[in-house]
Amino acid sequence: MRVGRAIAKKLHLLAIIFITFTLSVSVHYILDTGQAQKVFSTFTKSEQVPRYIINVVFDEQNMLLEAKQRIHYENTTEGTIKDLYFHLYANAFNDIGTAPFEAGDMERAYPNGFDEGGIEIISVKKGNKKVNYKIMGEGNTNLRVTPKNPIEPGASIELTMEFKVKLPNSIGRMGYGENTVNIANWYPVLSVLDENGWNLEPYHSIGDPFYSNISGYSVNISIPEQYKLASTGNIIKVNADKNGKTYKIKADNVRDFAIVLSKKFFINRGDMDGTEVISYTIDGLKNEQALNYGMDALQIFNRSFGKYPYKQLSVVASDFFVGGMEYPNLVMIGQMLYEMDEDFSLEYVIAHEIAHQWWYGMVGNNEIKEPWLDEALTEYSTLMYFEEKYGGHIEEQVYEKMIKAQYEDFLGRRSGGDGGILKSLDEFDDQLQYSSIVYGKGAMFIRELRREMGDEAFIKALREYFDMYKFKNASTENFYNTLQKNTDKDLKKEFSKWLNLKIE
Repeated sequence: MRVGRAIAKKLHLLAIIFITFTLSVSVHYILDTGQAQKVFSTFTKSEQVPRYIINVVFDEQNMLLEAKQRIHYENTTEGTIKDLYFHLYANAFNDIGTAPFEAGDMERAYPNGFDEGGIEIISVKKGNKKVNYKIMGEGNTNLRVTPKNPIEPGASIELTMEFKVKLPNSIGRMGYGENTVNIANWYPVLSVLDENGWNLEPYHSIGDPFYSNISGYSVNISIPEQYKLASTGNIIKVNADKNGKTYKIKADNVRDFAIVLSKKFFINRGDMDGTEVISYTIDGLKNEQALNYGMDALQIFNRSFGKYPYKQLSVVASDFFVGGMEYPNLVMIGQMLYEMDEDFSLEYVIAHEIAHQWWYGMVGNNEIKEPWLDEALTEYSTLMYFEEKYGGHIEEQVYEKMIKAQYEDFLGRRSGGDGGILKSLDEFDDQLQYSSIVYGKGAMFIRELRREMGDEAFIKALREYFDMYKFKNASTENFYNTLQKNTDKDLKKEFSKWLNLKIE
């Protein structure tokens, strides 16, 4: 979830819902066939599972990460690979022109003025020998590595990279504010190789522009003694010495690796279905509420979709101006939500981000080309959370006042319709359009599919979709086929109408 300039409007709507919500608890679209897209493909390959071993030291004085990374990669395709490509997302912060924020969000992203960040690649080696590499792409956000010998099918390679990351004074996914240091999308991460080749999309300012394979991580991070740490994975060991603390962290079958540091964290823990849920808040503000929302969401989604397979889930208050953001085993929740008088906004965003653990975290997708797939499912899953926890009348109020109202308000401001939900990020004009269509209309579509299929068939299909594509990347085609398999209703019409999609 990332709402940019739409956050004020969304939170306003949430506040309105909260008033009705509190009272209640206490007592269509035309298919443009000329522009329809065909996105289905027949490309097949084994899932790649790279392994990262990262040693990193956090230099607080310079807000710098000094790191060495080993990556093990096996060629699971049927072709020879001459080059490997990595994303260097941190380099988007090098220049104000490539910073991943819309123009209207820059003052909130950089409350003290623009501050440069970025990643410096010091060396790339195979064993003790240097390997040729080139930094390229928009904003220098791609790294091409060319081994001396091509990687044959079934063969593997291990590379070592040394690099430094300058953290900007920015309260987005990567950077620092008054309370937290957010370390996300920070290391060279292997791009996805699929039927379209290597995916080298830049760090877009709209949406969550990430597409990655499941990987394994072993991370050692050294930090000053006064900091506390929240992260992806499981903390295996903590060593302390005169220089601070070193955390040994292990994460298997995850799509990314994120860390949040703070000197002000108050930590509370609970258990839900064998998973430790951890609430990190600034000075303890609304810690118990956040923990309870996290535990409730985990329990509901476990029942609805399938068991969360990891040992921990962290709900982390962060200097983060855009509401919330999902990472494996960790959700970043904007500190402003903890500071609001009402709690509904906090509960909504926590539930939404935890739903992303299923739709993005475990079942992945190309968030650049098909952002609707995880966001629409996640937004509708959030409605399911309120339905399960508080009843159908509350779900109806949330749907009407937030989902449907936001989308209809957006349509009233724009002429010419919306062209369908299935769009890539570069087809959206701004974050408001993206949020209204992908989140709003997307959730409306999923809700309509449930009505068409019936509750039993719909839930069965979602569970099967999760089981079939857990730890893999799925597509719109995969989603359609799974739902269609579980109903005798013909869903082609609905998918064509809502997505503007040809299905043969």
